[in-house]
Amino acid sequence: MFTLRDRMSLRAAGTLAVLLLVATTLGVSQSKLEDNLKQMGAATVTGYIQPVTDLFGADMHSGYFHAADIETFGFHLRLDIIAMAAAVSDGQKTYDAPTPWASPATFKAPTVFGGPATSVTNPSTGFSYHATVDGLFNTSYMPLAVPQLTIGNIFGTQATVRYITIPKMNGDQIPNITLWGLGVRHSVSQYLPMVPLDLSAGIYFNSFTFGELIDFKGMAINAQASKSFSILTVYGGLQWENSSMNLSYTSTDITSPVVSISMDGANSFRFLAGIDLGLGPIHLFADANFGSITAFSGGIGFGN
Repeated sequence: MFTLRDRMSLRAAGTLAVLLLVATTLGVSQSKLEDNLKQMGAATVTGYIQPVTDLFGADMHSGYFHAADIETFGFHLRLDIIAMAAAVSDGQKTYDAPTPWASPATFKAPTVFGGPATSVTNPSTGFSYHATVDGLFNTSYMPLAVPQLTIGNIFGTQATVRYITIPKMNGDQIPNITLWGLGVRHSVSQYLPMVPLDLSAGIYFNSFTFGELIDFKGMAINAQASKSFSILTVYGGLQWENSSMNLSYTSTDITSPVVSISMDGANSFRFLAGIDLGLGPIHLFADANFGSITAFSGGIGFGN
């Protein structure tokens, strides 16, 4: 059994992990991110920040389960601290930005994961057009971390909760950040006793807000399978998911001073495979996720 001190320590560790990874991902400096975005209207900002929608959506939908075995009845309580990382591809470091000319109509500009701002020259007049901003994150992976509590079992059903809220810090440099997720999964194996694998199915909902700038929502439905060998469990699954990010701010671009747009994440389906090592009440786990976005998750769990 966990003591009160143990539970407080685990909660503090989970809060710290989320604070460090979420804050460094999107909240390094709200003012810097907003300064970049405010220079862009709706026509250009979508390409600039679309990779955040794609990669953050892949992160949020990772790490839901680490075994498919669910007893019909019995007390189950497990706290996981999960770290995720979605891979940034070369194609997500630039996008086709529009120019004011018919030819060339577009040019390669850096996304939020790209390098310094670029410009383009009109071959007919020799005039240069410089209308993009620098990238912000020089990284190959977009990280995220969440604490996840799973509790059950009733009629082969478990509930999953993710929650963290971080107040404003350093003035408005890091705004209020809130992340929550709710899910439920149900044992399929109890209806198929002759199948040699543990099977279950789950549905999950997630939300992430970053001040008044970003509002992120997501949903996932998955089929889960696993097989245990002593202290080692091999697990995998297929998952359908969708995610969207609403972006709202006031731009200095006179053509679209008020920007309020919604962008969908790239991932729709994924295949995942991983392992869970059970050492008594402590679990170590890691998995790889393959879809439109490649992502990885891993961490440590406490409980049964």
